[in-house]
Amino acid sequence: MKLCFVVSIGFERSGSATRAMQFASLAAEQGHHVEVFLIDDAIHWAQIGMAEGIRSSTGEHMKDLLDTLIARKTPIHVCKACADKRLVSPDDLIEGAVISPAPVLVKMMGDPDYKVFTF
Repeated sequence: MKLCFVVSIGFERSGSATRAMQFASLAAEQGHHVEVFLIDDAIHWAQIGMAEGIRSSTGEHMKDLLDTLIARKTPIHVCKACADKRLVSPDDLIEGAVISPAPVLVKMMGDPDYKVFTF
């Protein structure tokens, strides 16, 4: 099974964004094929250093969850249009994160092999 986690939550609700990454991380640890697609203000989670010190209300650390996803070679897509608008370049991104255009997400959404979850 392939799982796509679409996250749009940025700093204003960092606890909820951390929870989304927790679900993605748990799915990857269970052996599922996982991909994360960051849109809107959530693209900042893929910027180097931005996940430092961010936690959910139950204590999970965003950085630790991202590190788990990176260790599992989980693709972390960053919306190209969102990155361009916010002046975020590939050089600003953590390991494993790539800037991807919208058709990449739309292809996953239309693929019957994927389940898509939005946060």
